[in-house]
Amino acid sequence: MVALAVALAAAPLAAQQLSLAQIPVRSFAAADSLRRLGIDVAAVRRLPDGGLLVEAVVSARDRSLTASRGWIAEDLQLPPAVAAMEARRAALGPAAFTVYRDFDDPVRGVAAWLRSFAASRSLVRVDSIGASTLGRPILAAKVGPEGDDPARPNVVFLATYHAREWAATETALRLLAFLADSLPLRPGGSALLSSRDIWVVPVVNPDGYQHTFTTDRLWRKNRRPNPDGSFGVDLNRNHAAFFAFDDGGSSPQAQSAVYRGPSAESEPETRAVAAFHRAHPPVVGVSYHTYGGAILFPWGHQSALFAGDQPVFAALAGTPAAPAILDSLPSDGLAGYAPGPGWLLYPTNGDYDGWVYRELGTIAFTVELTSGCCLDGASYWFEFPDDEALLERVFRDNLPFALSLIEAAGDPAATVGAAGLRADEPAIEALWPQVVVSAPATAGALTLDIAPGPGALRTVPLARDSLGEGRFVSRLGSGDAALQGAEAVRVGRLGLVAEVLAREGAEREDSPWSGFRRDSGGVEGTGHWAGDSAATLVSPEIPVGGRRGLRLFFWTRHYGNFGSAVAMGRVEVSTDGGARWTEAGRVLGYAPAWYPVALPLAAAEGSSALRLRFVTVGMPWLIDAIAVAAGESRRFDAATALAQGNPLEVSANPVRTPPVTLRWPAGPGGARVQVFSFYGTLLVDETLPADPGLWRWDLATRAGSIVANGAYALVVTRDDGVRYRRRIFVLRSGS
Repeated sequence: MVALAVALAAAPLAAQQLSLAQIPVRSFAAADSLRRLGIDVAAVRRLPDGGLLVEAVVSARDRSLTASRGWIAEDLQLPPAVAAMEARRAALGPAAFTVYRDFDDPVRGVAAWLRSFAASRSLVRVDSIGASTLGRPILAAKVGPEGDDPARPNVVFLATYHAREWAATETALRLLAFLADSLPLRPGGSALLSSRDIWVVPVVNPDGYQHTFTTDRLWRKNRRPNPDGSFGVDLNRNHAAFFAFDDGGSSPQAQSAVYRGPSAESEPETRAVAAFHRAHPPVVGVSYHTYGGAILFPWGHQSALFAGDQPVFAALAGTPAAPAILDSLPSDGLAGYAPGPGWLLYPTNGDYDGWVYRELGTIAFTVELTSGCCLDGASYWFEFPDDEALLERVFRDNLPFALSLIEAAGDPAATVGAAGLRADEPAIEALWPQVVVSAPATAGALTLDIAPGPGALRTVPLARDSLGEGRFVSRLGSGDAALQGAEAVRVGRLGLVAEVLAREGAEREDSPWSGFRRDSGGVEGTGHWAGDSAATLVSPEIPVGGRRGLRLFFWTRHYGNFGSAVAMGRVEVSTDGGARWTEAGRVLGYAPAWYPVALPLAAAEGSSALRLRFVTVGMPWLIDAIAVAAGESRRFDAATALAQGNPLEVSANPVRTPPVTLRWPAGPGGARVQVFSFYGTLLVDETLPADPGLWRWDLATRAGSIVANGAYALVVTRDDGVRYRRRIFVLRSGS
């Protein structure tokens, strides 16, 4: 029955062969228009002259459609290894390959291999989770203990939603073999396997996958017969979350390669995957695809949206400068797979990771395997060679990330990822003109303290973002007007503080920042900074006075290629006036809407001053609402003292002659007195074994020198945990 159905489905489509093409356009708006026409856009690359090349898989219909609008699709030149492989496939079908295997072959096909492998491995069991449109089994292999135990977290690896992505199938099969044969031999490997339920589904789309071996190498969809005579639904646009959100992330046209289907979960393959996940809710999930060298995670349906568990995703996937997957086959100048929300690559809706994260809270990733060809810019695209050594390198590159996710399934939020990030630490993610805070999902209601100026204090609630409500972490925010000129903000229950040391909003015509042009509009005020594809925005020297917890905040839009070293933006910091620069972070991809970025300035910790620069590499970059802040502040002490009265009294303020006397309510045990400079330098640290409620400061530092005029913070901490603070001013003449 299956063989007859395959023959009937394959026969009429010989004239609809797909091919790889590049379509020159002048703007990202044009690339978006191509997507909305239902063109199967795989990548958008920027040219040296500022134009763009859209890489796409096109049919004869697509060529006519684009030509009628003035866009000409030109065939891509295939690397020799790809051209030779395609010639063998056209001549010999599935028999042409030594590594790749089709689905149906009774000896070496995927289905036969899985059953044979499981029969000889006590740790592996194979079962069908459902049937495809044409009746093929969708096979899942489980590695580890028998049965389902709620105490064991589920981890799921899937591949080949899209039929043509053979390297994804091969990666999944190799992962299964490694988990069964090699992981138990590693220290701790057996214990890890016994504490997890690990599932591998190597081919989600068996009908389409088989079709790529016998008929059309670049076929993407399943093999559903559509009413208009075309075939197929894009299974990775057919899931329930954000289904049909717009026509840019999926297409309503049945002939399109990204056709989403008549309704959510209309396809038996999608329903099988969804039912399996609902019966075995995974803590972590991965869907392998090609090509692009990227680690994508929710959200993908709309630009500038972040999931609540963004810190968890970022900790596990890494950063553009320190990605979790390294690439030993680079073709784009990057040494690793670019991590980020899916919208940075291109918009999608109805996709796997957005659905499983929204419905089940699964920490889900789409891994786009490397295109890995040539340093001259060529690519294997979807047709990665039938080469054992190359495919093994791709698998080995991806193995550490897969193992890290299996380990992290025990507690994803507590995992320290490739970039040294830990997700369960609360943080301020944006500072101005909105505050965005990431907090544990269990934190409950939180308020934000704002110090808009000397002696002022405002407290406002932090509102939760409905799409930012994560399983482990939540995103909360406030856009209170007082943030426009705030000197500091605080979320007391989380121990978060940020004191603003410098701001820049591109409002002043005489701004000391230089290098980008000032343009109108932005996220705040009347202007923003705009740089072309080769520009540098440089700050003046910013005094930071040895402060700790330095962070850079800014809002951005940019128009680059995700996963490309020739189209990105770099943020750099200098502490020696600009003689040497250290990279603090980078941005990648296509972001047409403003979103916030927060970067630690670790290289500037303890320095007296810093400079910043934003460097464009082959992409336009817009920047607004820049702020440098310290992760400590005593602004709230002065504000609270004026508003509520302060039990820490001083004999004089301002202080014009030494000494100055401090008084406070004495408590049981001892007390500790500390004096800090305006920049946070600790000048005095004295322990009082018995708390007298009294202390005299002769204005000397620990080194014995007399302090200079200026502002100082006095902190008294009693042994019972009560803390008093006061800011004083030293204004002695002649000093």
